[in-house]
Amino acid sequence: MRSGTVASVGYSTLLFLHVLGAFAMVAGAGLFVAILLALRRHPGSVVAPRLVPAATIIWGVGSLAAILFGIWLAVHVSDYSITDGWILTAIVLWVIAGAIGGRISTGYRALRGAPGAVADQGQAVVLHAVLVLTVLLILIDMIYKPGVG
Repeated sequence: MRSGTVASVGYSTLLFLHVLGAFAMVAGAGLFVAILLALRRHPGSVVAPRLVPAATIIWGVGSLAAILFGIWLAVHVSDYSITDGWILTAIVLWVIAGAIGGRISTGYRALRGAPGAVADQGQAVVLHAVLVLTVLLILIDMIYKPGVG
């Protein structure tokens, strides 16, 4: 095998794993929103809280995979640098999304003793909205790569 072919396979694999991680991250955020909506619509629901462990794992694994393989791609591809503005923007947004996702997950885990109750619904709605907005901004940043000619 020529070295160019190996690099091509490496890039394709890294890109696939990065996008797969991003997909799982989006799915985790979507599941968090679905849980919130279910709890708001059916406050006594016992099904929605049972989805919290799955949402937390999907969110955590997806966001970790997205950032790890994304940084690996930035180092691997000679056209990109970890210091490119769009990459730094994505990293900052990822940190923000991770903090919000962690807070949402912690809030849901705290509800185990009181299924179906959302402690502060106003704050929960805001956190979920900011999470969705942040993830959307990451996706826009990754798709359009602002500043890249």
